[in-house]
Amino acid sequence: MLQTALRMLPRVVRPTLVQHPPAKTVPILGAVMSQFSRTIHGGDMGHAEMEISKGEKLNPFELAKLERKFSLYDVDDDRQIEHEDYENYIEKIKEAYNLEKGDPLLHAFENEFEAHWQRMLKFMDENKDGQLSLDEWTDFYPRVTRTARAHTYENLPKFLQTLADAFFTLMDSKCDGVVDPDEYRDFWCRWDAKSSVEDAKPSVDDETAEEHVNFMSENGKFPLNRDRFREAHADFTWSKDSRTFGRYAMGPIKLNKSQLLVHQ
Repeated sequence: MLQTALRMLPRVVRPTLVQHPPAKTVPILGAVMSQFSRTIHGGDMGHAEMEISKGEKLNPFELAKLERKFSLYDVDDDRQIEHEDYENYIEKIKEAYNLEKGDPLLHAFENEFEAHWQRMLKFMDENKDGQLSLDEWTDFYPRVTRTARAHTYENLPKFLQTLADAFFTLMDSKCDGVVDPDEYRDFWCRWDAKSSVEDAKPSVDDETAEEHVNFMSENGKFPLNRDRFREAHADFTWSKDSRTFGRYAMGPIKLNKSQLLVHQ
């Protein structure tokens, strides 16, 4: 199914991308779908990662990062990740790429996400209630991401590589290869919107967006292009230091005074 969808990709997507440069969007979509395939079928959560003991002691910054990532999936804000929350990602992709029900590409996305959800349940849902709690989440993620290899984008689990690339592609709404504060603000305000909260305050305002982009780009020294965003995403995943440049790779993160300290 996935290979068939990818072969049909130029024909399926081109009519919906009149306003966007097809040369960039089609290869990126193909790359994202390829990564999904490797994630589900390539066994990224291998035995080496899963042998790491759960319940490792995490410093406050590491816990804050895991809670931030958990909140991205917990759409209805009920402190549980459920299948309905996961389906929201499909809707976001559907809207972002103007895909209609029945499109082979959308069908492939739905199949891959469903397989990924089932895999997450297999490794994370310890009480087998069909939901993922924050405790299960914080027990699981360290086992997947801890590695003795270099802490680079290339050594991230494939599903995290996919997430980083998908976020950058959606965030770069101007299709110029660089994320600016306006794009960063618009993306996170949309992505952080909770279905249970009406008229909620935007998660990122203009001042915050500029602060976060400047932080990741080191005040423009390293433009926030795809490669820099990948580096920031890897840095966010592995760093124990809250002052690390990738601190805002997953958007606004709640940090108190103790979490802003350097933890060795």
